[in-house]
Amino acid sequence: MKQEIQKSTEIKWNPDGFHFLGPEESKARRKILDTMHKFFQEKGFLEVNLPVFDFTASFEHHVSEHEKAKIIKVKDILGKEISPSLDLTVQVVKGMAGFSSSLKTSTKVYYLGKVFRDNSRGNGSRRETLQVGAEIFGHSNGNTFKLLLSIIDSIFNLLDFPYKVTIVLGNMKVITSILEKYNFSNVERKIFLTYAYTKDLSSLDTFLNQKTELSQGIKEVILDLILSFNHPEKTLQTLETQSKNLNLGIKESLEEIEDILQYCQTHLKNIDLCLDLSLVRDMDYYTGFLFHGFSGRESQPIVMGGAYDRLFEKFSGEPKRACGLAFQIDSIEELLRGETNAS
Repeated sequence: MKQEIQKSTEIKWNPDGFHFLGPEESKARRKILDTMHKFFQEKGFLEVNLPVFDFTASFEHHVSEHEKAKIIKVKDILGKEISPSLDLTVQVVKGMAGFSSSLKTSTKVYYLGKVFRDNSRGNGSRRETLQVGAEIFGHSNGNTFKLLLSIIDSIFNLLDFPYKVTIVLGNMKVITSILEKYNFSNVERKIFLTYAYTKDLSSLDTFLNQKTELSQGIKEVILDLILSFNHPEKTLQTLETQSKNLNLGIKESLEEIEDILQYCQTHLKNIDLCLDLSLVRDMDYYTGFLFHGFSGRESQPIVMGGAYDRLFEKFSGEPKRACGLAFQIDSIEELLRGETNAS
């Protein structure tokens, strides 16, 4: 009897985390997607379409150990392991690498696609997520990120989004420059990034004290990185001074961060910028600026992005700087729907 009930349920309902949208929900989604499509077309972005499945290895080689556990795996008729899309940036870069010989100095593309993750081992959140993303090939400096932030600001303005979006901004160059200078091993790097991301200062302090070759000055710099969201201006001043004293090689990155902070304050209406130089992502290919955007009641980012200057080369053999962003449509819909219901 139990098996019959379970089978009946599986016939009647969709799996948890997968959604059927009715006519009204589909109409609301179409409005959002049409707005974004029109915006990117007017800004000169070229549309690309992504496969729903790719070889599992394409994802496994570019994500953290934590993300690997979320990959849904199946085998095709030839026995090759394939997976539904886990990370759309990897697929866009992989696809565009096939056109590397014909790409201009700077190429801008946008896309619509779904990401599939099996989160049943963790918090039980949805497994199917619709994203609208954009990638820029050829640039990834501070000015490019000002462009990405202006895109976010403009799109939320066009959507009549009822909340401000808080962008948490980090820069992997600052962290990796320090880790490389003081010869952190791969294992030590993973431990450090875990403590940094979780703001586990007690464990981090114990870990740093075990690295006897680190001076007290560099330990203070590292702790300033972790606490940068509290006093960004003070943190930047401290890092600039220590960078000179310790020859950390992060002067250009710090200047770009200051420029972006000022730009956001003076040019963007729908965005508040929060600095967190210990921000890391579940994807291990990020090399420079990266960000998460939060808003309303959503605990997960509704927009995210970053620079990945070495990813294109892995697929094409040709060095090319690049960066991009992705909007989480499901979360944006939830916030818009909640505001409509409240009114």
